[in-house]
Amino acid sequence: MESPATPRPSTPQPEPAPRWWSRIEVYERAAVAWATAWFFFILLAYLIVRPVRETMGSIGSTAALQALMLATFVVMLAAVPAYSFLVARLSRRWLVRTVYHFFAGCLLVFFVLMRFASAELQVWTARAFFVWVNVFALFATSVFWSVLADLYSSSQGKRLFGIIAAGGTAGAITGSLLTSQLAAHLSTGTLLLLPILMIECGLVCAWRLEKQSGRLRQSLPEQDTAASTTATGGGLLTGITHVWNSPYLLAICAFLVLVQACGTQLYFQQAEIVDASFESKSERTQLFAYLDLATQVLTLLIQMFCASVVLRRFGVSVALVILPVIYLCGFASLAVSQSLGVLVIVMIATRAISYGITVPTREVLFTVVSREDKYKSKNFIDTVVLRGGDAISGQVFGGLRNLGASLAAMNVLAIPLTVLWGAVAWRLGKRQQQMADTDAGSRTSRG
Repeated sequence: MESPATPRPSTPQPEPAPRWWSRIEVYERAAVAWATAWFFFILLAYLIVRPVRETMGSIGSTAALQALMLATFVVMLAAVPAYSFLVARLSRRWLVRTVYHFFAGCLLVFFVLMRFASAELQVWTARAFFVWVNVFALFATSVFWSVLADLYSSSQGKRLFGIIAAGGTAGAITGSLLTSQLAAHLSTGTLLLLPILMIECGLVCAWRLEKQSGRLRQSLPEQDTAASTTATGGGLLTGITHVWNSPYLLAICAFLVLVQACGTQLYFQQAEIVDASFESKSERTQLFAYLDLATQVLTLLIQMFCASVVLRRFGVSVALVILPVIYLCGFASLAVSQSLGVLVIVMIATRAISYGITVPTREVLFTVVSREDKYKSKNFIDTVVLRGGDAISGQVFGGLRNLGASLAAMNVLAIPLTVLWGAVAWRLGKRQQQMADTDAGSRTSRG
């Protein structure tokens, strides 16, 4: 007869994680994946057309570049009220679709125009295309980051924006590789068909991001579940008036104007040095494509391994100050030597830090403002203020060069500007942290 088994003492089992937490984590990771893929296709499309724009910019004189910068600024002034009109009347999901379908349609128009043989038409098409690429680059990325600032808080942005930006960098690397290999085999018009496809693929990712974000908001009752289906309202000039009435937004404007002032000076020097170094247009296009490729590879490494670490451990102020320091070193180097080799190193370093750390940090700045400001004021800053900085600095650069200032002297004059830029960056980062702490406290009290 079998004796009853002696019961074994039960060992305590770890409590399973709450199901609601695992569901939220899955939704967040899926949303980040779709956001990363969306940004991948945006920058893939941009990097296909960017070397063409750079080639057109390097062909003309400094005066021609100045005129194109001014034309871009004028187009921005007209586009911002039109965009504000859409923001006030369309929900987030329809706003995204309208803007990106418009840019895809423009590329189709350029494809048709570039097939005509008229020399005069080709010249005007090239000029219009140069302006359009600048507008597309700013609006496409501005709308994307407005959506991300609308979806994520400041703490989430510090943790996730570097990762999401890495997806865009991967798209830029892919675009640079494609263009560097296809530029010698395909016509410019044929190349323009590829970014149309990329934009439409990005819209599919944007739609999936919206669905995943909706599921996440439904799992978090304190989140705004109506944000994706309601328009922001307000007037056409609300974004502009909010900027003028907000010291914080004005500080962002000052920071970005200084970014553009230093960046534009490097861009004009690039045009002069490259024009003097190469005679063939195809060689210039390949150089710019490989320059973009090297920049994006370094940017990807920075975004993957440095951006979130710098933001979380050292804060927004330190992250914003890094780029002015890099520019200061770059201008000092170019003041000594204006060779092509020095230019390439400086361009790669400044662009990689800008895209790798400064851009994700800059987008974190907008997570602490109102929803209307995330779209209207942010778009005004990302377009008119940025292009205004380009236009003003372009006029200053061209004027000083016409007066006989050498490139070495221009670089020496830019060094104090980087010091001022660093001071503005530090104070702006401190203000963002204060607003983020206040916003987090109000969220906690509501919860």
